[in-house]
Amino acid sequence: MTDSDTELARQARRGDRRALESLYDRHKGPLLGYLRKTMASAAAADDLFQEVWIKVMQALPSYKPSGDSIRPWLFRIATNAAVDRIRRENRRRGPELDSPVADGSDERKIDRVVDEGPSPEQIGIGASIGRDLDRVLQQLPERQRSAILLRHQQGMRYHEIGHALGIPEGTAKTLVHRGVTALRRKLSHWSDHD
Repeated sequence: MTDSDTELARQARRGDRRALESLYDRHKGPLLGYLRKTMASAAAADDLFQEVWIKVMQALPSYKPSGDSIRPWLFRIATNAAVDRIRRENRRRGPELDSPVADGSDERKIDRVVDEGPSPEQIGIGASIGRDLDRVLQQLPERQRSAILLRHQQGMRYHEIGHALGIPEGTAKTLVHRGVTALRRKLSHWSDHD
């Protein structure tokens, strides 16, 4: 029988290296996939994944389980690290990127920054729809993009998304709904111009 994430976390906190390796093996693929869709390049995502796993190991002694899975906790660490990295990189481009958007929304300018070029992963995708979806996904505000990826790429439930992003469950539902609606609209518009 396979141990639950919570049991593996307890064992890892007690110094069980195999339990920590099991958690790593179990969650590396999903976390790395999420970071590769979040960051501008696969290399940046790979580098950030190492940083995230170090943070996980440092935070593990204070982790308080809330169920059988630590996925929401792991993705919260990954999301926070990605947002911090993106902010740091964008601050180098200009100090006003972290300022609010003038339209009265709660978004910041950084949430609307779009990567101009495809990542190496996108180049390797053979299907045109995959490339189009990735490009359009990058145009969404950061929180919508994260919520959609957590829901549709990682299969998280709304309460897990809320925990991962540090928002109420209802807000997670709203972000996913608005994000999917925006994706549909943008993809429709995108295909009309190709």
